[in-house]
Amino acid sequence: MGGGPLDYRDRDYKDYNAVYDAFSEISAGLETEAMRITDTHEHLRPDDFYQDIDLEKVLKNSYVDWCGVELKGSDRAARAQFLEKVRVNSYFRWLLRSLQQLYGFEGELTADNWDEISARIRAAHADPGWKFKVLTEKCRIGRAILDAYWDPGNDNGHPEIFSPTFRINMFLFGYSRKAVDHNGNSPFRLAERYGFGISDFESYLAFIDFAIRKAREGGAVALKSALAYDRGLHFDYVARDRAAKVFEMDDTSISPCDEKAFGDYIFHFICEKAAEYGLPLQCHTGLGKIWGSNPMNLVPVIERHPETRFVLFHGGYPWFHECGGLAHNYKNVYLDLVWLPLISPSAARMALSEWLEVAQTIDRISWGGDTWTVEECFGAVIAAKHVIAQALADKVVDGYFDLEIAIDVAKRILRVNAEELYRLA
Repeated sequence: MGGGPLDYRDRDYKDYNAVYDAFSEISAGLETEAMRITDTHEHLRPDDFYQDIDLEKVLKNSYVDWCGVELKGSDRAARAQFLEKVRVNSYFRWLLRSLQQLYGFEGELTADNWDEISARIRAAHADPGWKFKVLTEKCRIGRAILDAYWDPGNDNGHPEIFSPTFRINMFLFGYSRKAVDHNGNSPFRLAERYGFGISDFESYLAFIDFAIRKAREGGAVALKSALAYDRGLHFDYVARDRAAKVFEMDDTSISPCDEKAFGDYIFHFICEKAAEYGLPLQCHTGLGKIWGSNPMNLVPVIERHPETRFVLFHGGYPWFHECGGLAHNYKNVYLDLVWLPLISPSAARMALSEWLEVAQTIDRISWGGDTWTVEECFGAVIAAKHVIAQALADKVVDGYFDLEIAIDVAKRILRVNAEELYRLA
């Protein structure tokens, strides 16, 4: 697009396709240095991960691997069988769009073009700068919040583009020196790394405070709870003495009820620290251990900690209506489309449309990719822009607001809101 800004105000936008096309055109024009995306959540792997990357590794380290389909060999028949099973899944479709644009091919990924695409991926990553070219020039990401769950609080050695979030799951497992969270992290190992001695419950709480403070000093802009993969999200209020008693118990005598009580107390303690240190608490809601991941389980915590900013991830899928209701009722609840366009663009479109109507203010909706590779990250960006354009085009055609407001809303979702919430501007 050349010249000055598009003169879109004199156009007639009664047709959905015209609005969608105009929005996409204007969005492309807005992608200047000043309009780079602020991505609220990624798991992008460290530099050495890309040294031996090929198509199979990209697929294995993507949500396509969550489809539960095993690639049984590297021969043509095995690849054809794998692709036949995953080809209509949303995770695959968005990754495919990314691969098409990054590695220059049209049509489907097939057993016949597999080796050629794989060779193009290897060749591109022979340049160590390729991954950052994808992030900055293709994805147009200016800053991403990194959840390095393999080393909580790490920025992969690239503070110029990554701001860390600090994952807190491990602290709920401090009832035993043998217990670890679902990523294998232990608070006691972290304490040893820092040379911090833990002798009793009071020193354990002091260590949590110390670790959060150190993470913030190291550049962390948020705390992250992925506890929906470890347990349910209902956290009772538990007396300090009850948690202290569990901490002092012998491992063999700790019951599941004791584990939950300890974790409940620690989560409330972490919520207090999030408010004290001004760090938003990013909360995985939906999916995970789906029996306990409904975001409505967080209501008692949200009410008890009004100064803590709770960011509900993933639209709570499949409970995105509930997320909207929570944002309607509580000023300390923020909504993030992160991952949702990849899970289901149809659900993401409905969720965003509804959230625009019910969230108290426009500054409480943001987006993140939630991916491991730059290839899938680009797919997540494509999916997000598609969903946002669809939802906003719906609003313009319905006369809910005009295109000028729609463009401002898109800028807020993709950059401004995250900059304000995480103090990145």
